[in-house]
Amino acid sequence: MDEMNIDKDLSFRGESTNNVSSFLNGNFRTKMAVGSFYIPRSDKAPLGEDAHFICREEETIGVADGVGSWAKKGIDSGEYSRQLVRNAELSIQKQKDQRNKIHPMEVLNEAYFNTKCQGSSTACILTLACDTIHAVNVGDSGFVVIREGDIVYKSEIQQKGFNYPFQLGNGVKLDDPSVAQEIKATVRIGDVIVMATDGLFDNVHNHELEKLVHDGLVDLRKLETFSKMLAQKIAEYALQKSESKTLYTPFAEECSKFNKYRPGGKRDDITVIVAHILPR
Repeated sequence: MDEMNIDKDLSFRGESTNNVSSFLNGNFRTKMAVGSFYIPRSDKAPLGEDAHFICREEETIGVADGVGSWAKKGIDSGEYSRQLVRNAELSIQKQKDQRNKIHPMEVLNEAYFNTKCQGSSTACILTLACDTIHAVNVGDSGFVVIREGDIVYKSEIQQKGFNYPFQLGNGVKLDDPSVAQEIKATVRIGDVIVMATDGLFDNVHNHELEKLVHDGLVDLRKLETFSKMLAQKIAEYALQKSESKTLYTPFAEECSKFNKYRPGGKRDDITVIVAHILPR
């Protein structure tokens, strides 16, 4: 497990479906105000390849990104991610009913074993308990924690090679939840968590994301729909960057590491979830 107190260690700096909810954490002094925004890639199937969830009472969020190469075999690349998310929600509800506590690794395991369709997907699941976030991550989806305008934690990308992320799926060469990175970190009131699929992280640099969140806090934080509106703002900015043929995006930077020259953005589905840590 990757366990840290990010209050002490800051070395980690570096239309569509919408959802808004406000979570109450009965065990401590914090809650998450959460909103999401999804932009499916326009030339793909109408539902796209991403899926996400927000569980209101359980203070748990997650994203999954179906691997697009399955489409070459005539398989809907988004079906696996959608089933995985549905099964994760069922697991979360069961855990809540049985012990009123959510364990993301158990959620991921149960969702994986109950997802039987062909395909594969990245996955990231995060829950808030007291003033601590517990998360699991597989592949190149993930999240950042932004505090006072700076990224103080960013989950690591898991990949086997260029543009080849770790991915859950039913097959000999695919991964299972044993490869997942487990993360535990302390958060403060005022922190903003941005969870997303790689459609965001491939197109938006850390410093751009920091500015988007900073400006959003200045302009939008008094609105009840702050989290949804900020998620939309971030997703639409990523979409704009993805359509560029010339900008030096994170994906272009990654290409250069593998001796590939490819300026511009990377067109993809874009899912963004924003969770604002607030006092009860």
